[in-house]
Amino acid sequence: MNTEITIAGKNYRLESIGKRELRQVWVEARTAFHFYAITFKDCDFVLLEPKPLQKYTPRKLKLTVERLSTILGKPIAFLFESLPYVERNRLIEQDVYFIVSGKYAFLPNLLMAVRETEPIKGERLTAAAQWLLLAYLQGTDLNHKTLKETEQVSPYQYVTLTRAFRLLEGLGLCTMETSEDKCKHIVFGEDRKTLFEQAKKYFIQPVKQRLYCDGINDIQEYKQSGISALSHYSALNPDGTTTVALTAEQWKNHDVDDFVNVNPIEGDYCVEIWQYPPIPTNANYVDRLSLALSLQDENDPRVEKEVELMIEKLW
Repeated sequence: MNTEITIAGKNYRLESIGKRELRQVWVEARTAFHFYAITFKDCDFVLLEPKPLQKYTPRKLKLTVERLSTILGKPIAFLFESLPYVERNRLIEQDVYFIVSGKYAFLPNLLMAVRETEPIKGERLTAAAQWLLLAYLQGTDLNHKTLKETEQVSPYQYVTLTRAFRLLEGLGLCTMETSEDKCKHIVFGEDRKTLFEQAKKYFIQPVKQRLYCDGINDIQEYKQSGISALSHYSALNPDGTTTVALTAEQWKNHDVDDFVNVNPIEGDYCVEIWQYPPIPTNANYVDRLSLALSLQDENDPRVEKEVELMIEKLW
């Protein structure tokens, strides 16, 4: 039995819950777990520590949570001495709260899921952080949303989003506020143009690699990028080469016959491998801000001018 655990570098005392308070809990649960009461970030919840030799699947733990939270009237989390990466992900997929003392805490709606490391301080955005910021800047409704709500509209899972927002907050590009219901909410600045200017020095190049080919089957499945997209958003004429954007995962999983005569030098089509999925748009073209960042190394004054005009129209 544990009497103390560490979360986010701080020690918290565990108070055992007595048999009288557990009288409505079914026998199997009482014999399988140690029950503790804990308060963290002004949130009261019940922590269950599996007893030796007890083994529960993530699905069964989820069912246990649903039943116990109704009986005890408080959120339920599990305490583990260690937890492999695969098992953590399975629990997260089932939305099961858990703590590994001194290492990891997943407690959505009670606090942000946090890895117990130093605060994130970076010089560049990660792919996920850039996706989130660009999505907000281009109209996606992310302001004052919880991480769980954000997960529903993004291509990233909860833990990745947590790290992304911690980085954005560390760079001063957003803040995290706690509401009356103890949930963390993401807050961006209302002036998108100002926020974009503040973030300029932190953006990464969306394009990881450029390849060429002589043909693309089912080309409509991919969003157009590069000069192909810029000619759609501006008065610039197409340059004769059709450019499309794929994520690294799409490229890895594509069928061998989808792209004809792939090479690193030339072709009728340019294939850009992106570090993150383009922000969703109403047309079959990548989003404007990601496009602008992908073209930032172009030395053609015409391209530079049209990119500037395209961005200005956003505000």
